[in-house]
Amino acid sequence: MNDFKKTSIVFLILFLISFLVGSFIYIDRTLRPTIKVLAETKALELANKSINKSVAEVVKGQINYKDLMNVQLDSNGKITMIQANTVLMNSIASDVALEIQDELKKVKSTSSYIPIGTALGSPILAKYGPQLKVSIEPIGTVSIDFKTKFESSGINQTRHIIYIEASTKVRVVIPLTTSTQEVNVQIPVCETIIVGDVPESYVNIPESGVQSIIPNINNNTNK
Repeated sequence: MNDFKKTSIVFLILFLISFLVGSFIYIDRTLRPTIKVLAETKALELANKSINKSVAEVVKGQINYKDLMNVQLDSNGKITMIQANTVLMNSIASDVALEIQDELKKVKSTSSYIPIGTALGSPILAKYGPQLKVSIEPIGTVSIDFKTKFESSGINQTRHIIYIEASTKVRVVIPLTTSTQEVNVQIPVCETIIVGDVPESYVNIPESGVQSIIPNINNNTNK
């Protein structure tokens, strides 16, 4: 009788271990892709907020179109050329890149959490289950460019929009896995309405001349 009980207990223990291991493997294979997508989405959300906040801190709605663009007219008041103020743009780009670097450092020291129930896709279970820690680490460089775009804005009117394009990469860290995501954000800075024809010849914003590259963030952090 004692041998039977011992055998039953051993069998029960082995069954429970096998059940737990099998369940873990099933859940890992089933939920890992969903959890990874949720974590990457959360990380990109945090990075986007940091970049938008950084641009807002530098720009603060105080940069006018006339500060960035020099509009030249002919004797009849018709626009003949639009020339970019590359010196000011480089200065703004550098300030924005530094501010983004500082904001991403702050985000690195904070974490977000995703309930396991969210990965099951059930509205009822979305807020339940163990909390998965999600954190992001800035990697590589921060690149800032100014971009320009023309849009039709009514009869014989054109909207000229100037915006900042920020690019960087972050490492998404969750238990047992990591991934790298590229973050690209475009933030409008200023705009104007051009009445009449847009000149066929104008000076575009040179990408190589209006670009700010900040040294590797990880290296700066370690200093």
